[in-house]
Amino acid sequence: MTSQKKHIPFVSSETNIAEFTIRSLIIGLLMAIVLGAANVYLGLKAGMTVAATFPAAVVGMALLKIMKGTILEENLSRTIASSGYCVASGATFILPAFYMAQVWSKFGTWENYLISTTIMACGGVLGILFVTLIRKMMVEDTELLFPESIAASEIHKAGRKEGDNAKFLFRAMGVGAIIFSLGQFSLFAASWQKFVSFAKASIDLKTGGSVTAQGGLALSSPAISPAFIGIGYIIGPKLISLVFGGGLLAWGLFVPLLLYFLAPELLAQWQQTHAATAG
Repeated sequence: MTSQKKHIPFVSSETNIAEFTIRSLIIGLLMAIVLGAANVYLGLKAGMTVAATFPAAVVGMALLKIMKGTILEENLSRTIASSGYCVASGATFILPAFYMAQVWSKFGTWENYLISTTIMACGGVLGILFVTLIRKMMVEDTELLFPESIAASEIHKAGRKEGDNAKFLFRAMGVGAIIFSLGQFSLFAASWQKFVSFAKASIDLKTGGSVTAQGGLALSSPAISPAFIGIGYIIGPKLISLVFGGGLLAWGLFVPLLLYFLAPELLAQWQQTHAATAG
């Protein structure tokens, strides 16, 4: 039997240093808002989110180091930001499904807002309760390959020694912001899109009657996106190849097939609904 290596904390339990402070709480909440919004954007645009633990660790380390903060304050602010990102990521993939499934006919109402807030609050509490069960495996078991919490703690430890590790993250953020801004102000073409229309055709329906429909083909070039480049760098070429292959199959094969077989019926239903509403 192999003896398990004893966990030795970086900060001893007998050490009395600041941890739960107002500044660490405010920094953590601000990072939770910013990183949570960024992950919602990525989730809706790319279909996947990126862990906010590591940028939160670096940003929190840089800010608190200027304020002469402690490593425990850095850890607290990073944990708050990471928790906020998890709640936002859960909402990204759950709440739009209610609207797509027509559970909510109108998404932007106060009633649905309160329901969404309650769902996210319950999910956050359940997540905290469940993570306590796997704390030992995720935090103390150093035999695991690159557990997230251990990697984040190494960032904090490195910041105590060198002090300039945050410059790489801020430099990358600056370059990404410049590229995105140049594209938004149309100083260069971030992407190219064109819709090629087909000739109109009359389609006979199985239920009787016919409809006139016109299809087309959307042509698009790869877009210059700092967000996508960052995702690809983080998850690596193998996983990003799988993501690219899935997107290519979805939009290049399955969606056209669904439109080919279902579009006439869906168009007829839409026309009937529109006619009944207008009448």
